Amino acid sequence: MTDLDPEKELESHIQVEAKIFEQLKASESRTRQLLEAMPNIVVLYDGDGCISYANQAWKRLLGNELNDVIGKRLVDFCHPEDRDLIDPVEEIKTSIEVRFSKVLAGHCCMKMQAEKRPDGQYQGFLIDVSEIRILEQVLRKSQNLDSIGRVSGWIAHEFNNLLTVILGGSDRILSDQTRDLPAARLEANRIQKAANQAAELTKQLMTVSSQQVMRNTVVDVAAKMQEFYSALEELVASKAIKLHPRGFDIPGLVVKVDPTQLAIAVTNLVLNAREAMEPQGDLWIELNSRTLTNDEDHGQDLPPGDYVVLAVEDDGCGIEESILEQIFEPFFTTKDPVRGTGFGLAIAHGIMKQSKGSIGVQSTVGVGTRFELFFPLTTLELTLDAEAEGSIPEQESYRVLLVDDEPLILELTAGVLRGENFVVDTSSSGAEAIEMIKKSDPPYDLVVTDVVMPLDGGKLLLRYLSDHAGDTKVLAVSGYDQSVLHEIAPTVNFLQKPFRIPDFIQRVSDLLAVD
Repeated sequence: MTDLDPEKELESHIQVEAKIFEQLKASESRTRQLLEAMPNIVVLYDGDGCISYANQAWKRLLGNELNDVIGKRLVDFCHPEDRDLIDPVEEIKTSIEVRFSKVLAGHCCMKMQAEKRPDGQYQGFLIDVSEIRILEQVLRKSQNLDSIGRVSGWIAHEFNNLLTVILGGSDRILSDQTRDLPAARLEANRIQKAANQAAELTKQLMTVSSQQVMRNTVVDVAAKMQEFYSALEELVASKAIKLHPRGFDIPGLVVKVDPTQLAIAVTNLVLNAREAMEPQGDLWIELNSRTLTNDEDHGQDLPPGDYVVLAVEDDGCGIEESILEQIFEPFFTTKDPVRGTGFGLAIAHGIMKQSKGSIGVQSTVGVGTRFELFFPLTTLELTLDAEAEGSIPEQESYRVLLVDDEPLILELTAGVLRGENFVVDTSSSGAEAIEMIKKSDPPYDLVVTDVVMPLDGGKLLLRYLSDHAGDTKVLAVSGYDQSVLHEIAPTVNFLQKPFRIPDFIQRVSDLLAVD
């Protein structure tokens, strides 16, 4: 065995080390390329939190140049309220959520984990969950409004049954047969006043839950606002507020909407603006048209198309960003309970939802607030509503079947129709009513039925009548809106509770007057 030449042995070692170095360099390059291509942030920092490395995802998500990050403490880039989560520095084995500041504006929500390396440094992994949090907020808001809507719809349905009795009973007391009973008339007036206030509250609940009956017609919004403008001026007359109209002369701003509900929505926005301006200010009511496209970030949950935009803008105190997403929730208010119930903006939101439109808001504290109502533009021609006038046609005796699970309503409506010389039968069950209809000879001239009853009795009866009514007229009544008839009898005549006795008689006369 011969000894190796020392020079050749040294050269061999150098070649091996050079090859290993090249392999390590290539491996490090691949590792760095992988790190730089990662969609999430990887950051290295020491025990004091001083950053020695951050990948390109930092710049992409937070906006900082990496040269401005290296050498700074990790905690310096955190939201002030979250800094104690990562200071003092330690391993974070279970992911935590930390808000990091963005260069342009706002914060980015990050899920963060960190582990300690053998060299004493810490390696942190940050995953952007901002979009997830935004979607969760949208979902919570939607669920909150929907749940409140369902509850208020149920309350309104039950309440409307009682209101129908109260209003109807007071109508009867106030009729000519009691004109010589001043005490009874005084009491009836009190009842009627209270019932009217309760009915108005019910309408608000129904609007919030998107169940208010909408009597949509084709409306020229500019003409409607000109007609309504003097009433808006009166709303702000008690304060030194100047009202400025814009775009009221623009032609062709035609939409399909309930004119009364349109006026209510605008009134609530003006009242909201009035409260935001103390003790004076300027208030603009603006009309214009706008085309929304898929490419435009317009912030409205609306399909592309042409819209009429009605804006109410004030120079008041503005709305804090932290509560901006809550302002359309029912019962939410920043005012003293004596001054507001928190229903105004919720009602406007409900009206726009039922009008297939949308409501948006931009606000800056100390500068003012702008609400925008988006209505789909229509090409339908303007129509004039004609008030139907009629009386119960002459006949020896009309036969009517009344169906309702509320005994008080049956007593009231039966008494009213019997007073008009009708022959009246009553039933509190849909199944029972069907049997009565089958056995009736001659057939009933009219069936008046509640829609929402136990065991789906009202719907069962309406389905039967849609196939077997013959010449019998049908009138459906409900505390819910007409959408409850959508799947069972979408074209049936409908009257919403609470109804007034004159309105009930008028509807019955209209139906019986049809040949």
